[in-house]
Amino acid sequence: MDKYFTVIVIPEKESGEKTFRIPKVAFRMGIFTLIILGILFVILAFDYLNIIKQVYQNRHLNLENRQLKEQVQLFQMKLNSINQNIERVKLFETKLKILSGLTKTNLTIPLEKNNFSNENIQKENIKNSDSQKNEKSQDNENKNKKVNDTTSFKDKLQNYKEDDLYKNLLKLYEQKIAHNIGFNSKITLAREWSNLTWKSLKLANKFAYFDYNFKLLSNELFKLENSLNHIDSHLLDRRSFINSTPTLLPAKGWITSYYGPRISPITKKLRMHEGIDIGARPGTNIVASADGKVVFAGIKPGFGHFVHIDHGYGIESFYAHAKKVLVKSGLNVKRGTVVARVGNTGYSTGPHLHYEIRVNGTPVDPLYYVLN
Repeated sequence: MDKYFTVIVIPEKESGEKTFRIPKVAFRMGIFTLIILGILFVILAFDYLNIIKQVYQNRHLNLENRQLKEQVQLFQMKLNSINQNIERVKLFETKLKILSGLTKTNLTIPLEKNNFSNENIQKENIKNSDSQKNEKSQDNENKNKKVNDTTSFKDKLQNYKEDDLYKNLLKLYEQKIAHNIGFNSKITLAREWSNLTWKSLKLANKFAYFDYNFKLLSNELFKLENSLNHIDSHLLDRRSFINSTPTLLPAKGWITSYYGPRISPITKKLRMHEGIDIGARPGTNIVASADGKVVFAGIKPGFGHFVHIDHGYGIESFYAHAKKVLVKSGLNVKRGTVVARVGNTGYSTGPHLHYEIRVNGTPVDPLYYVLN
């Protein structure tokens, strides 16, 4: 059997021929090597094409990830706006509870200095009620909980990372994202796999917070709905009382001085300002803030042109420094009736309305009653 392959090379112009002898083993090894190199080339080319494809996919996913992140932030901004609206509705709801008699609070404390939230009023009522012991025992049982049902809505949002609800949501979203990426067992491997994977997992925080915020918001809306329904049913039998409650701001303008201690612009000494001052143009209408009977309409020393209305139930309202009084003593008025016009009479440093509310003779902050 031949052990060699003979290769004859015949030049085109030169004379003679060249002969090469190649061992069959070397020839076969060369052919085998070429085949292996061809297979490797095909594999590398296939991998290269996959890498190029993956690069474009990563760019697309990176862009999609960024757009999704921006969209979540936009949704979060909208949720924050809804949260602010909810806070205003809760303030309105708490005022309704005070006006309807469902909640008791100290109206002589200036509204701007009082921690005026429904949760705090509820806690104050709990302390003064017979159910205090039950609430304390429940607090003792739940003292290890970082967030509970008595925590205010704002506090929950500020300390959301400590809430078990948020932790569970975060864990679920991380597992879901890791599963979609292809890591079904250990999320820690997915965290360290690539920067893009890490960015995807970071979205779990935003998803969890958004979902957490939405759940809190839904709970607050449910509570508000039940509370307002309770107030509505309670007020059905108290229409006369509500009509006599001074819920209107009596003049269109801006509040220049609030209820509470202040330096008097006349005496330059610290005095208790027993109402609010509403700055407005001279001649602006002053309306009755509720149904009632005019007790006095005329000139009162220091207050200039002055109107005093008795609303019943121990509630009275006072309108001072008017330019002109349009009602007479003994007249019954309805909420919104024009009783005077803004002026600068009496001890006044500029055109404004001094507005007071007194309950059983005690001055209270009118802003507790104002709903508009």
